Amino acid sequence: MAPNAGSKSPFFAPSTPRKVVQVSTPGGTAKFVKKESTDAKEHKSGVNGATSNLINAIIGAGIVGIPFAIKETGLVAGVLLVILCAILTEKSLRVLIDTAKHVDVPSYEMLFESTYGKFGFYFISINMLIMAYGGCLSYLCLIKDTLPVLLGVGKDDPGMERAILTVSTMLVILPISMQRDMADLAKTSQVSVLFQCAMVLIVVVFSPVSESVAANGGLRKIASESIVKTSTLFIGLGVLSFAFVCQHSAFIVAGSLERPTKKRWATATSRALALCVILEAGCGVAGYLAFLEKTDGDILNNFLDLGGGSVRAANVARGLLCTTMFFVYPMDSFVCRHVLVVLFFRGRRAHEGDDAAVLSRRDRRVAITLAVYLVTLIPALLVENVGSVLAVTGTIGASCLAYIGPGLIYMAVYGREFLEKVEEVWPTIKREKQPTSGHDVESSRLLANTTSKEASAESESPPSTMQNFVWDTAWYVLGLPIWTFVAKMGQRQLAEFKEKEALKSPHINRLGKVAPVQINQVELPTQPTHRPRVSSFGDPADVLRQPLSPPGPKMLPYGAITGGNKAIGAAILAKKRSDGNLKAQGQGEDATDLDVPPTWFDFCYAIFFIGFGFVALFAGLFSIIMGDSKSDLIAEPNATA
Repeated sequence: MAPNAGSKSPFFAPSTPRKVVQVSTPGGTAKFVKKESTDAKEHKSGVNGATSNLINAIIGAGIVGIPFAIKETGLVAGVLLVILCAILTEKSLRVLIDTAKHVDVPSYEMLFESTYGKFGFYFISINMLIMAYGGCLSYLCLIKDTLPVLLGVGKDDPGMERAILTVSTMLVILPISMQRDMADLAKTSQVSVLFQCAMVLIVVVFSPVSESVAANGGLRKIASESIVKTSTLFIGLGVLSFAFVCQHSAFIVAGSLERPTKKRWATATSRALALCVILEAGCGVAGYLAFLEKTDGDILNNFLDLGGGSVRAANVARGLLCTTMFFVYPMDSFVCRHVLVVLFFRGRRAHEGDDAAVLSRRDRRVAITLAVYLVTLIPALLVENVGSVLAVTGTIGASCLAYIGPGLIYMAVYGREFLEKVEEVWPTIKREKQPTSGHDVESSRLLANTTSKEASAESESPPSTMQNFVWDTAWYVLGLPIWTFVAKMGQRQLAEFKEKEALKSPHINRLGKVAPVQINQVELPTQPTHRPRVSSFGDPADVLRQPLSPPGPKMLPYGAITGGNKAIGAAILAKKRSDGNLKAQGQGEDATDLDVPPTWFDFCYAIFFIGFGFVALFAGLFSIIMGDSKSDLIAEPNATA
């Protein structure tokens, strides 16, 4: 549970939103009583609203950093990375929601808790907070860089810049951030998307691309000299990761979708990522080709040195960008509030991330929103380099949320299926001792369930020593000791999690449900075969010979675990109530998804996510450190001179 479970403050205690209503008594008199408020139900939006919110969360401040990212990666590599990051983001968004439906949990942090325990809960929560806080900070920095220029305030007046930032955000951002539900931001997100499209169009049309390309020998020469920059590749990748990352708000957006089926969620993600690729690739290529190595972390800052119509067009683009930042900030503010709710408030609703129920109390919503605003505003008055903010937050937070997290989750949730597929594909490995005087061949099998008859049949044609060597080598080269360890650990933790959840009262998952497995008869528990525990990183036969999970409880019809007919009756009643509530919320049969089994391609995708995330994380941090060291070395001679 949350770390403050022992807190005595009523502010953090669980509560049911109520309101005072007037009712009539049988005697004809009227009296006032407190009843549960219907306003506590979360507001929902359609596919278009969820798509707009997703685009708003994806693009945000990152769009003005795309030209900077392409400068750091190289033109060709930058465009390819834009497309790659978009594909990975779209896939990870669907993976997260699909696995959450499979486990029947409503939030990112609970999904990680189900397979990695408390460590997973805090790991994801902290990364979500880092990502959202960094986003809010960068949005305020962009407003500070943009709005004063439009109002005619020069860079030599930092006091006025800070005053403009403070007053404007208090009048616009703070009231919008006070909304309770993500669906309430759908209209402002739609306006923001229109403004972002207009801003990109202005950047593409008015950037001096033709003059810059002609002055530097043509497009072919520029592309050939800027294929990939290995020294700063991962700095740009960190910016691109931040520009596309929205996994920290994915569950909030998906939960705000009316009838959040897999098909409707896939429609929203594919539409959002397709438009984002067009906008960000167009802005990035045009901005880089126009300014090349002089490209700034905020591309609109480069337009200050241009004259004539370009300056006027840049001012219009700045106005559009400024407006979008006012609409984008509440998206990440909602994520910050969500993390604070799950970490510091008590009760099941808070732990599961039911923000609508917890924040229905106005005092809570106002206090948390105001705290998030102040904590982001004060540092924003001091940060100058937006590119550095995007690189640092993108490298740390986005790598964990967008790549490492979804990959680890998938391998853990579907660990049983992964181990079964390995058993099916991997050949039987025999450890042979060639007989010298008629002794029997000693062998050990990869699969634990092999019968003695099958073993004797295969012993007639044992694999050669070379075959054993090849498969043993492939086992370690492919990292299967690691992936099998992750799968087995996740399955053990998932079994414990489901056993604890079964003891709780039924609840409605805001993400919908998957088709349940029908249990028609009692399944008697089987006696597990006890074997000595061995290291999961040892011999592959030893790894897969261990039981997949500890023996579970006795299963009875209708999902009851123990308790006989009384428990079965309670389970039937709970199921009927749950189905009735789902239909009342518009999440009946149309919201039921089929639980599709994973394929080898899905597991390869998950492993690639993990590897790609760690590479982006460590290489990005190393490149940033090396870049700062070079800046210090350049600054020292200048200071001496």
